[in-house]
Amino acid sequence: MQTPSAPPIVRHSAHLRPWRRPLARLIAAAVACAFVGSAAACSTPRVEGRAEGERSVDVCETLLGEATDASTRGAEPGAPKIARYMAFEDASHRWLDVAIQCPARFAEGTLRSAQAQAAAYTLAGTIGVDYEPLTVTRLDDVDALGIGGDALAKLALAEDRAGFATEVIAGRFADGMADDARTAALAEDGTLLAMSNDHKETASRLMHLSDGAKDLRRKVYATQALTKHSADVVDPATGLRANTVAVLEIDCARDELTAFDASAHVDYGTMPEGRRMQMRTALAQLSMLIATHAYTAFTLGYPSTDAALFG
Repeated sequence: MQTPSAPPIVRHSAHLRPWRRPLARLIAAAVACAFVGSAAACSTPRVEGRAEGERSVDVCETLLGEATDASTRGAEPGAPKIARYMAFEDASHRWLDVAIQCPARFAEGTLRSAQAQAAAYTLAGTIGVDYEPLTVTRLDDVDALGIGGDALAKLALAEDRAGFATEVIAGRFADGMADDARTAALAEDGTLLAMSNDHKETASRLMHLSDGAKDLRRKVYATQALTKHSADVVDPATGLRANTVAVLEIDCARDELTAFDASAHVDYGTMPEGRRMQMRTALAQLSMLIATHAYTAFTLGYPSTDAALFG
């Protein structure tokens, strides 16, 4: 995968950016039936329990294969750039399909979608195409997210911590302490404060949806590592030195994906049809929210390579 050279910073002024047609199709399909590329898949009667579980395994294997194939086509160095761009754009949607339909692959699908978006942007700049990432910055429109209160509380903690950190950095950079022009611009145009507000509002929303789970948020967190350097820090997860805000965003994404993998409970096979539809819609927004954190990190120079993300 390629690391984006200078993609546009994801602005956090709105909780939901307009979805392009392919993503609208993705969401519509997600709430209607599993993504198996067959009309029969939507009309075949569902059998709950074991049969549904076996069917889901087949669907996930299909989706994983399609997403992997799209990413492989995008990474083919000898292919025309336009073909690679289209492949990566396709891959960004297909990996989201994986995250939505296959909760056991939620982390992989989410990160690889963000990774594919970064690669698509890089190629878009070389062929004169405008590219918009799939952006969700808040969960205001999510009314239910039944993955378990403990998981939601941990997600809320990650968002709250990122919200506090970006607020601290905004104050520091506003005083002219940043020696990185791009990072300083984030403070000057209000983007950092908007990001902080979005993180905090998302944390509050997640706790509201947690149905009384223990609130893990502390509101105030240690800032020594944030204030020691003006524009870059060492990412404790990988040892890589990168832009401070980029590290905050990728660490938020990692913490949320870890919390999901460790604590979330999603079993489509035991859900009635209406509940499955609601869950897939909610997971689509949650996956895009976390992918947005990762993509934002990439826009600020954090490596989008497999070694940095999956090593």
